[in-house]
Amino acid sequence: MKIKKLKSLLFLVFSAFILISAPNLINPAFSHAAAVKRGGSIEKDGKNFGAYILKKDVLLKLNKNYELKTYITESVKILSQRGINKYSEVIVPFSEKYQKIKLLYAYTLLNGMFKVPVGKHAVNIVSPDFAVNYPDYSDIKYLTLSMPAVEDGSVINFSYEIDNFKPLIKNGVFYTGYFSYTIPVRKIDFSLIYPKGINLNLYLHKLSKYAVSKKFVYIKNKKFIKLGASLRNVAAIKKESYMPPIKNLRSYIALSTYNSWSNLLNRINAMFMKAEKPTGKIKEFVKSAVKTDKDESGRQKAVSIYYSFVKSFRYIGIGYGINGYKPEPADTTFANGYGDSKSLAALLITMLKIEGINAYPILIPSLNTADLNIKNVSLKQFDSVIVGFTLKEKGKNKEYYLYPDSSSYKAFRIPFGLAGRKGAAIIGRGSFKFVSTPAEKPEQNEKILLFKGRLAKSGTLRGRISIIYKGLYSNFERTSLKNINNYHKKIKAANFLYDFVPGAYIKSFKYKNIKKINKNVKLNIKFIDRNYGVLKGDKLVFHSVMPVDMSLIRLVLKRKRLYPLIIGYPFEHIGKIKMKIPEKSGIYYLPPPLKFNNEAGSAYSNCSFSKNKAELSCVYKFESEKPAVSVKGYKKYRQIIKAYAAYLKNYFIAVSNVYFY
Repeated sequence: MKIKKLKSLLFLVFSAFILISAPNLINPAFSHAAAVKRGGSIEKDGKNFGAYILKKDVLLKLNKNYELKTYITESVKILSQRGINKYSEVIVPFSEKYQKIKLLYAYTLLNGMFKVPVGKHAVNIVSPDFAVNYPDYSDIKYLTLSMPAVEDGSVINFSYEIDNFKPLIKNGVFYTGYFSYTIPVRKIDFSLIYPKGINLNLYLHKLSKYAVSKKFVYIKNKKFIKLGASLRNVAAIKKESYMPPIKNLRSYIALSTYNSWSNLLNRINAMFMKAEKPTGKIKEFVKSAVKTDKDESGRQKAVSIYYSFVKSFRYIGIGYGINGYKPEPADTTFANGYGDSKSLAALLITMLKIEGINAYPILIPSLNTADLNIKNVSLKQFDSVIVGFTLKEKGKNKEYYLYPDSSSYKAFRIPFGLAGRKGAAIIGRGSFKFVSTPAEKPEQNEKILLFKGRLAKSGTLRGRISIIYKGLYSNFERTSLKNINNYHKKIKAANFLYDFVPGAYIKSFKYKNIKKINKNVKLNIKFIDRNYGVLKGDKLVFHSVMPVDMSLIRLVLKRKRLYPLIIGYPFEHIGKIKMKIPEKSGIYYLPPPLKFNNEAGSAYSNCSFSKNKAELSCVYKFESEKPAVSVKGYKKYRQIIKAYAAYLKNYFIAVSNVYFY
């Protein structure tokens, strides 16, 4: 009787424990209920993506020498031709310098019973294109598997081992284990076994701490720690245009063998200091870049060095990761004429230091990846390196930033993807700080259209259009124009003009400042359109000389969004129009002004007519104030763009009395 009562009591206690703990055992965002809510079962949900992951096992083994072995086993169920196209070719990148890879098995399962093994000639180790062209990356290889007999309903199975026999930095192991993908996952298991005594920094993104288990295990009479995590029925991350980076939305475990930013950044600082060795040729380059006939300020010297640098050295890289964290020596990058972000940064820092400017590297994550999380002591958060330095001006310290990776940016301007981002500035040994790069303002990124012309009573329009591209627009245009001939430049200019003057004949055109990165790119077009205005009795009707920007319309094609709208930058579009109309005629119809604004931006348009000058003057302006728009604010942002685009599209002006003289 007592035993029965004891069993009943234990059952009640156990039930209570389960009820209390259950909400924390499974991350609710990735539970089966969540999958059903997003569209049903994993099989049903997978049909929208062409495939789903039946099972994925990730096993990591870390030894006391910080050598990491990774075992990946994966089964992918194919559901349609879309899945065949996307998943029948398996590609695994690795570095011969740091890693060894071994294929354990690969086969396709048909009808749940027939195994078709991968053929000998379907397994290859190949070099990517950039590794062939650039010797610095000759250690990067791809293991490729062409899976056989893949059809609807088949299951692709493969398993491989990666032996990270050489840490990328001393005592440094960084690994990110993902649990969610852009296809659904039925089951995913993650395990890490490492020796007792190694202290790991563990960061969980979109995962509950209760989803990770920890226990002690003995292997050959030695004590190890085993971390484990397992998820079931993980819904797919649905893609959307202009969405946040996938990494922001994925659930993952990030591991690091460094628990202190100071220790980690000291390691990186030592690598940069070793690379920053000036040579005679580098000193000669700096001497020719800096004007020696007058006493230049530190800022002027930095500008001179930067513009010579970006004209002479080009960027080629794959970011932090399998190629290591060590920058190439400055003289190697100088001799090659190219390098990745860290190697170019090391060379530029070397040049600035020659002139007494105490420059330093800043590790920073771009807009393509998640924001820097200080709790996650890992270099895998960063994908870019810029150069910073501080000068004392008017009694105050002012920070400057240089972007060494491109020949399209002015001095002290960085790409919009790096603006307003937090990074780690490595000022010296034992000295670092977290900094935030300046956020961009709308007036930094302007597209300005200027028109002056004359409209004849016959409807012929003659005039000149100038388009001034500022900020990122200048960078976009410069990048697209650098390597095309004059014929293709004319096609580009014509396509722009035909958006709002479809019958135009280009008499002349010219792009300016394509190679002068310290100036804005400009396009000047002289044209004539003999059928611009349409005669209706004694009236001449014509459309405003202002393009309806399709890039704006594409931003808001969707009625509703799953995620915030990531534009990446604030901007302004401005139009200033001056048009002479036939003498003795007058304005018969002029649309009312537009003035529309909310917290997302503003739109403005207004035209005025001077009878004495017989001149029509119009001003247009659209301003987008934020680089990102929330899901909640998207409705208002869409409203303002729709209003502005519709206004321009239907902006017709009528001139009367054109036959009475």
